[in-house]
Amino acid sequence: MIKCVCLVAETKDQILLVQVRHGAKYYFPGGKIEAGEGLVEALIRELDEELNLTLRQEDLEFIGTVVGPAYPQPNTLTELNGFRALIDIDWDDIAINNEITDIKWIDKQNSELIAPAVQQWIAQGIN
Repeated sequence: MIKCVCLVAETKDQILLVQVRHGAKYYFPGGKIEAGEGLVEALIRELDEELNLTLRQEDLEFIGTVVGPAYPQPNTLTELNGFRALIDIDWDDIAINNEITDIKWIDKQNSELIAPAVQQWIAQGIN
């Protein structure tokens, strides 16, 4: 199982997702937890690497965990440990790095663009 941390930003109908290396599916900003890292530490590192977004531990709140199919790895599960930001973030002012090819708000019903584990998150209604 792949253990990941992610930042969940959503409205009633949309969710903020990123595209990595022109992949077909979008998923939450975040990534894999490295050996010896705590959840918050991993998320802070990933957000800085992917989005040049600097957050502190007190800026984040754990909201839940979902296990779902990993994308794009077949026959593999991923554990998403989700957090919400407790501060306002100007998403229009985010500077993505070269690993991230797109960041956008996507309708929660758009299953063609949303990675399977994120669809599982939406289905479980965690917010």
